[in-house]
Amino acid sequence: MSVYGGKGPMTNAVLWAEVIVFALFVGLRLYTRKQILNSVGFDDYLVIFALVLHVLYTIFVTIATHYGLGQLYADVGNPVVYFTAVKYELFSQVAGLMVIGVGKAAVGTFLLRIVRNKIHIWVIWGCLFITAVLTLFASITVIVQCIPVEKSWNPSVPGTCWLNFSNVGYTVGSWFVAADFSFAILPWFVVWDLNMKQKEKITVACGLSLGIFAGVCGIVRTVALSGLDASEYIYDTVPMLIWSATESCVTIMCSTIPVLRPLYIRVRYGKDGKDSSTGGSSYKLPMYGSGQKYSSSRHYGQLSKSGFDSSVVETKGFSDHMPTVKHSRSNNSDDTILRNAAGIERTDEISVSYETYGARKV
Repeated sequence: MSVYGGKGPMTNAVLWAEVIVFALFVGLRLYTRKQILNSVGFDDYLVIFALVLHVLYTIFVTIATHYGLGQLYADVGNPVVYFTAVKYELFSQVAGLMVIGVGKAAVGTFLLRIVRNKIHIWVIWGCLFITAVLTLFASITVIVQCIPVEKSWNPSVPGTCWLNFSNVGYTVGSWFVAADFSFAILPWFVVWDLNMKQKEKITVACGLSLGIFAGVCGIVRTVALSGLDASEYIYDTVPMLIWSATESCVTIMCSTIPVLRPLYIRVRYGKDGKDSSTGGSSYKLPMYGSGQKYSSSRHYGQLSKSGFDSSVVETKGFSDHMPTVKHSRSNNSDDTILRNAAGIERTDEISVSYETYGARKV
C-alpha cells in the first residue's frame, strides 16, 4: 500500500538533487586526482564509499515516503503502513550516520596528506578514532535500541528498550560538529608556517577550511534531532533527514573544492597551465602528480621523481661542471601540499656559483 504525500515529495526532491551534486563533485575530484595529478589516495576511496552510502540513504528515505514518511499518523491511517515507514527511516539513519562519519574520515585523511607536525598528526588520528567509534556505535544502536529489534520501529510489539537513542544522537551530532570545526581550524596552523606570502596563506587556509560550512549544517541537524522524541515521528523528523543529507553533501563539497584547483587552472589556461595573456605559467601541472620526472639532457640528469618539488635545491660549486645538490627538509609541508592538496604553486630559488680553475702549467 502506497501512502505518498505530505512532505514526502519535497523530501525526495531535495535528497535526490543532493545526490546529483554529491556525485558531480566526486566525479570531478576523481578526474582531477587521476587524470591531472595522478595521485589518487585513500581519502578519494573514502569519498567514493561515502557516495555509495549517500545513495543508499536516499533510497531508504524514498521507500519510507511511499509508506507515509512526511505525513501525520492520521493521514496514513493504517498502523502497519505507518510503522513500516518508521522502519525504513531507521534503516536510512544507519546509512546517514555512516555517510557523515565516512565523510569526516575523508576530510581527516586528506589533512594527513599535508601535515608534518607530529602534534597535528596525533590530533587528526584522535579525531578519526573517536569519529569511527561513535559512528559505528550509533549506526548499530539505532536499530538494536530495543529487544526485540522490531520494537525499535513498532512500539506495540512486546519488549523493552534499553537505550534512549536521542541522547546518542545528540552526542554523535555534537561530536561531528566539533570534528568539522577542528578540521577547519587545523589548516591555519599548517599553512601559516609555510614560506608563502601572507595573502596566499590566507587564500590557501580559507580553501582548506571550507568544512566550517559543514559544521554549521551539523549544528542545524543536531537541533533538528528533537524530532526523534516527537509523537508524529515520520513527520517531525523530516528536517533532520534533510539536514543529515545536506551535511554529508556539504562535507564532501568543501573537502573537494581545494582539490579542484588544478582542474580549474587547466580549464582556464590550457593543458600546460600557461596564461596566454601574460605568457607566464600560473600553474605548473606536472609538479602536482606522482611519478612525474624532470630532467636535463646536458649535465643535471634526473634530480628526483618529482623534479624540484621534493626539496629546496641549492647548488654550490662545480666539479667538472657537475652541480652539488643540497636538499632541505625544512619545506616538507610545502612539498606535500603541492603534490597532494590544493595545487598550490611554490617558487624555489636556485643559486648557482661557479669556480673558475686556471689552466695547469706543465
